Amino acid sequence: MIPMVNPFEVAREYLASCGVEDADASVRLIAAYCAGLPLKNALGAPPPAFTPGQEARFRRFIARRGENREPVQYLVGSEEFMGLELKVTRATLIPRPSTESLVERAGRPGTFLDVGTGSGAIAIALAVRGARGTATDVSALALDVARENARRHGVADRITFVEADLFTDGRFDLVISNPPYVTTAELADLQPEVKHEPFGALHGGADGLDVVRRLVSGARGRAPRLLVEIGSTQGAAARELALQSGWTDVQVTKDLDGLDRVLEAR
Repeated sequence: MIPMVNPFEVAREYLASCGVEDADASVRLIAAYCAGLPLKNALGAPPPAFTPGQEARFRRFIARRGENREPVQYLVGSEEFMGLELKVTRATLIPRPSTESLVERAGRPGTFLDVGTGSGAIAIALAVRGARGTATDVSALALDVARENARRHGVADRITFVEADLFTDGRFDLVISNPPYVTTAELADLQPEVKHEPFGALHGGADGLDVVRRLVSGARGRAPRLLVEIGSTQGAAARELALQSGWTDVQVTKDLDGLDRVLEAR
């Protein structure tokens, strides 16, 4: 266990020495969580005053963040997406800002099918906007998390959760998905934190497009519109897959970092 005189400053230095890029944010979030304070304001709040038990827990969590490079989101059990605080566990992918570009492209569909929902981030963000839909996942544990998040945000009655390998019966205004798209070669170079996330939610096969192929093919006839998150180097290949599957109006749009991110087909 690392010694602490000023636990917050020493924790920051320790995490930085372990290669943690967001050392200050990690310390603040873990401190707020261990003190039982809201996470939403943790990044701008002063360090909390710990009880001895809370400080001991803080030390343990900091050690796990540094030694094991466990994602801070898994340690505190939460991540924000589109302004919504969502529960995340090791059964779910951690929602990322890049996926917000996918939701923004969706606009306000009447009905949707969210394929591979994970924590429910996409489905819940659309339901909060007034849409109704179905969300699938092959993982029963992930669906449990998604259902809890839907209840937390008051949209459980707007989303039907189904355990399925990609698709379920029905027709929708939109099929939307953030599928696994990391290539086999890229797996070895992932950040240590990412390697804690579910392998099946990351690995998309040799070229990263195994699930994308199934999506662009299987979505035909289920919805007039398809939105799929893709890797930043996959735009041309994903567009060609969509055209080969019979979609005629196909485009690739960029995320906030200017990288190819969303395949859109009609």
